[in-house]
Amino acid sequence: MRRGYLLILLLVLLALPAAAQAREISRLYVWDGAVEMPADGSLPAGAIQWYKRGDTNRYLYLPSGVDARSLRVHFTGADTFTVNGVTVENNSVTDCFVPGETVDITNGGSTYHVIVRQSQNTASVYIKTQSGSIEWISESKRNHEPGSLYVLDETGAPAYGNDFEYIRVRGNYSFYPYKKSFHIKLNDGSPMLCMPSAKTWLLLASYRDNAMIRNALTFDLASAAGMAYTPEYRFAEVYVNTTYYGTYIFCEKIQIQKNRVAVFDLEKATEQANEKDLSKYPRLGTNEYRRNTAKYYGVPNDPADITGGYLLQLELKDRYTAAASGFVTSHGQAVLVKSPEYASKAQLQYIQARVQSFENAVWAEDGIDPDSGLHYSQIADMSSLVGKYIVEELTKNVDGNKSSFYLYKYPDSESTLLYFGPVWDYDIAYGNYTASYYKERNLPSGTGLMTAVDDYERFYWFPRLYAHEDFVEAVKEAWRDRFRPCLEVILGLREPSEDTGHLMSLEDYEAMLTAAAAMNFDRWRTFNDSKFPVRTGEDFHENIEFMRRFLTDRMNYLDSLWLD
Repeated sequence: MRRGYLLILLLVLLALPAAAQAREISRLYVWDGAVEMPADGSLPAGAIQWYKRGDTNRYLYLPSGVDARSLRVHFTGADTFTVNGVTVENNSVTDCFVPGETVDITNGGSTYHVIVRQSQNTASVYIKTQSGSIEWISESKRNHEPGSLYVLDETGAPAYGNDFEYIRVRGNYSFYPYKKSFHIKLNDGSPMLCMPSAKTWLLLASYRDNAMIRNALTFDLASAAGMAYTPEYRFAEVYVNTTYYGTYIFCEKIQIQKNRVAVFDLEKATEQANEKDLSKYPRLGTNEYRRNTAKYYGVPNDPADITGGYLLQLELKDRYTAAASGFVTSHGQAVLVKSPEYASKAQLQYIQARVQSFENAVWAEDGIDPDSGLHYSQIADMSSLVGKYIVEELTKNVDGNKSSFYLYKYPDSESTLLYFGPVWDYDIAYGNYTASYYKERNLPSGTGLMTAVDDYERFYWFPRLYAHEDFVEAVKEAWRDRFRPCLEVILGLREPSEDTGHLMSLEDYEAMLTAAAAMNFDRWRTFNDSKFPVRTGEDFHENIEFMRRFLTDRMNYLDSLWLD
């Protein structure tokens, strides 16, 4: 019996070195080989963790501009691994991770298949949250926490690095997918990737857009057609706490600011006229959605001029109660006052009356508000109004009449008109909306915003505007002179020029993003996902071709209406 125990003990002792050698790699990180491992053992700002899928498959998603032939590697759970018989030490520089290849690395008795991808032509954004997780902020848009931001341009050159005040998850419909969109507020304003300085920046996930370009292309189209304050953007690979989260649109937020919507900052002027934080004054009026009502704050002091600037947003009626200030028109359109966010009673009454006058004129057969005697073209800037309509109609944006729809107003000393824009939120457009209720809205032919679908849309402005012959004539002229030439660039029928700005052909957008798409759709396998009833293609290329067919058919249909 004693001999048996001794034999077992001997076998255990002999097995110990092998067991020690067989420790598995739990986490593996890479970054620019020129950057040493910090002395305190922390990871540098540009560190990327491999992504696990299955028992042995691992993915390395490398950003554009990083030299894959010279990556510093750090891993936990082991001291070395082997590639093709070559031992790689922890914290050393290696050239083993070749983009486009699957690299087999061995550690003790374990082999890992590392699929290596690398983006091209995109910036990279590294986010570190204070907690080291995004689980808590992903639970609610009210949750936020501080952290740090590190940005490289598409060549790999550092573009920004500093702590930020907070990060939170953003969006309405876009809040729910796993690939979250983010709102980041910096401690101090800063330019980003040659975009003008600001404190607030957004990262749009565009999770349901398998072509990846719906927002970007629409921004470029609107800018080329002369629509003011169109947001600037850059494509970027995003890493959150070293984990790759996909390709995003890194862009400006729509807000009143000298580098954004450059109208007078009435909110700041109101803050200066009052002692307390404006949000601390009581909210008055009616918060529930009800026609001819308003909600505002009991702010005691107004600036001398309250005629501007305002930033407004049309929104769905079931989202109205979440806004601080706003009003509901006589026909039922919910309007949020985004700035000044905590509007006084006088401010609210002023802008509500102006918008109501526009709606009255739109509903009148002669286009004239019976109360003010003004035609709608005397209340709204026609160039921006027509441009906004064409963008929504061309894209068949399902939110085009009712949500993510902005207006702004200068002080009367600059202009008495309402301006429509900037354009915003087109990831669910161009035929990829998922609800069967709007099936007809997905088709490239047929009316989009020209007609109301049912009683729920009874208060929408565009169907009423389209009933006015002078509005339709203005649309025809803008389509011919401003928008159709831009669409020809997108479809490759016309060469880009200085006049068309950043606008490119679909082929050029696809070429720019092919490498990024390979990474993004490795991480998020959304092609023909069961959650997306609209089938837009089996891969990235097919999704670009879906866009081409949609835009070609849509152009032909609108030509039949708007070209004489």
